[in-house]
Amino acid sequence: MNFLKNQKIGFFAYIIVGLMTITTLSIYISNVNKPYYEDMRMNVLFMLIGAIVAILVSIILPQLGDSKGVKILVDVSRIIATVLIIWAGVRFISMRVESFGYIFGSNLELGNEAAFEAGEQAVMLIVIFVITWVLSILASFFDIGKKAY
Repeated sequence: MNFLKNQKIGFFAYIIVGLMTITTLSIYISNVNKPYYEDMRMNVLFMLIGAIVAILVSIILPQLGDSKGVKILVDVSRIIATVLIIWAGVRFISMRVESFGYIFGSNLELGNEAAFEAGEQAVMLIVIFVITWVLSILASFFDIGKKAY
């Protein structure tokens, strides 16, 4: 309990961003394996995993040391995490834009429940991506590490 009391707000912000990124990753894997899509792009998967690793570095490294080099590495990993989350989201959106036209605006997919379910999940995932982007950007304004007494 003392460990948590000694943490700055950025620690908790990045815990939330990490959890949101893991949630995004799991929903992404679910969406690309839907019968309608089945089109996993490994680059989005690797970007999200890279973002999770960068978030872990941002959270763990300040606990181990407080030197200038550690602070630079933490700041760089925070930037990398945010960029990877945004980049993965943009790649995912580019994967789905055309299919939204077919699913929601075409008579070709009218009555195709698998298509509507996959499309609705993709829209939900885009919303979660955007929330994760915003939280990641906001979290980067807060310090991570132990409070100084």
